[in-house]
Amino acid sequence: MQLATPNLLEQLLRVARSLPNDQLAEVVDFAGYLRQRHAPSEHPARGSAAAILPHAGTLHFAPGELDRLLTDMTELRALDQERHD
Repeated sequence: MQLATPNLLEQLLRVARSLPNDQLAEVVDFAGYLRQRHAPSEHPARGSAAAILPHAGTLHFAPGELDRLLTDMTELRALDQERHD
């Protein structure tokens, strides 16, 4: 993550000083959201084998079957995303 340049921080401070407290609180909340959203996740990627296997219990897959299923899921998600964009 690249740190903010002094110019950006000065701009943010200048804008923040002109806001009422309730709007400034929203800016702080949003900054926290951005920090959390871009922080490295402690959980495996959704749909990945690492995310699915702990919930799979005693299911057994043929060699390569789980990888094919995950690939299919990824492709279907991409198609669904294209359809809704």
